[in-house]
Amino acid sequence: MAPVITDHYEDMFRFLSYGGGVQSTAMLLMIRDGLLPKPDGVIFSDTGSERKETMELIESKIKPLCESMDLPFHIVESHLGRLDDYYRSRNAIPIIGTRHCTAKFKIRPIRRFVRTIVGNGRGKLLAECWLGITTDESHRESVSDVKWMANRFPLLEKNLSRNDCLDYLKANGLEVIKSGCFMCPYQSGDEWLDIRDNFPDLWNRALTLEDSYFEARPERWKGLRHDGKRLRDDLESFASSKCDSGGCFI
Repeated sequence: MAPVITDHYEDMFRFLSYGGGVQSTAMLLMIRDGLLPKPDGVIFSDTGSERKETMELIESKIKPLCESMDLPFHIVESHLGRLDDYYRSRNAIPIIGTRHCTAKFKIRPIRRFVRTIVGNGRGKLLAECWLGITTDESHRESVSDVKWMANRFPLLEKNLSRNDCLDYLKANGLEVIKSGCFMCPYQSGDEWLDIRDNFPDLWNRALTLEDSYFEARPERWKGLRHDGKRLRDDLESFASSKCDSGGCFI
């Protein structure tokens, strides 16, 4: 069983797991403003399939913010390569309910990196991972499945919602989109429209991923859209679906 989180482990490596979205960005601003303590570092796992706005935000705002706080910002990657290439090479697509992409392309690369910092102290609590989960998605709260690292949820401890975080970002003059890979099946119709209309290269990569899966496994068809239809099918009407939290369509 994972250890209970306390504030009394002086030698732990505490880090913020940065996802590029509303909640984790709000946490960084709260650290800057003294509303949260300063961790030992910030870690972002780049899947190679992130939305371009996310990477632009990191380069233009997040890295300079961390530098101003003398807070190390680390970018890690999976040894498996780019996420959409990984799926396409296996004639597969990300499917709602599985989140294999999170495990293989987010959690594991971060843990491998943290291990290089904390070592292999067997049976000891060595690290604490801060995750940006809010009250509207509290069902995602979970204990760590490894004994050497604990999960912590600073925004839940402060009873903050995603809208609270949005208000905080707005008050600081910062606009942040919902984070996620460009072919994430949890995206709303409006988000798919935005990719189609503004990022044609990412849109074509998503279509290629769907096409390769459909051609290889037509009998097992499940599209990237959460209604099961192909991206090419009547995207405008699909855009009527709305999503204001990180737990949509679950």
